[in-house]
Amino acid sequence: MSKNIFTAIAVLVLVAGTALAQTTTDVSWSGAGNVFVDFQSGNDMFAQFKTGGNLISGKFLGVDQDNNPYSYGVDTSTAFAKAEFAGGGYLAFGVERQDSKSSMYGPAEQQTYSWVYSEDGTGEMMFGVRTNYADMANGQYGWGGTYGWTTSGKNLEATGNYYEILHSLTDADGDGAMVGANGSGSGQLKVMGEQSQGSSFNMASLPVCGDGAPWYGNYGTFSGTGTGTFIMSARADNGLTIGSDPNPGQFTIPGDGTDNSATFYMEVGYAGTWGWADIGMSGN
Repeated sequence: MSKNIFTAIAVLVLVAGTALAQTTTDVSWSGAGNVFVDFQSGNDMFAQFKTGGNLISGKFLGVDQDNNPYSYGVDTSTAFAKAEFAGGGYLAFGVERQDSKSSMYGPAEQQTYSWVYSEDGTGEMMFGVRTNYADMANGQYGWGGTYGWTTSGKNLEATGNYYEILHSLTDADGDGAMVGANGSGSGQLKVMGEQSQGSSFNMASLPVCGDGAPWYGNYGTFSGTGTGTFIMSARADNGLTIGSDPNPGQFTIPGDGTDNSATFYMEVGYAGTWGWADIGMSGN
């Protein structure tokens, strides 16, 4: 099944893709109004994308490969969104991994979520997700190489009075990491790779999807101008590592196995031009 939909002024789009064989749901839009896309890949993955504003455009692509690797009973699925708005609007993209070869790789229910909102400015998003029998792994090099990056070469960005740019990743236990910012001026967030498997997660701290590139430094960053607030947080049961390997400033926070016994929170308020060079966070 393949769908191509172009939105016009004040048009609302609802799309559901249910995988019975190899399935591609391809949605493009340009105009004003709202776009809602739900993509269900068998019982393996669910993705949802939403956007609205005065001038919106973009593309959503969902694929169920229906390939059942190694006869594990779980298909490989992908979901991708590249979208923008001007004159105020929002972008929201969430994915849930719903199935796993749990006897080998632990349970499913990993989730990732991205959000951009500006009252009066611009917003952009470029993000792709892959799930399979083993994990949720989100390497952005292949997606960006095929479809292009945001204007500043990042994954999430906003200008004007932007309420928030945010990205989060959670594991099967609901532990995970979040990075976000809000302010007036501009904010740009790069999250080049992340992975979650069973009860563990990493955000921008390890090579993902065969990229082979070091994640230290420029592969998970934030930059902002004007005035704003930047937040990083993470929680886990057994321990956290803050900073990407081999960042010399990397440190660990131990946990004792009880729920959320290891936590991390950092909040920075800034005025002018400010950035954070390493948003890497991992835990289990």
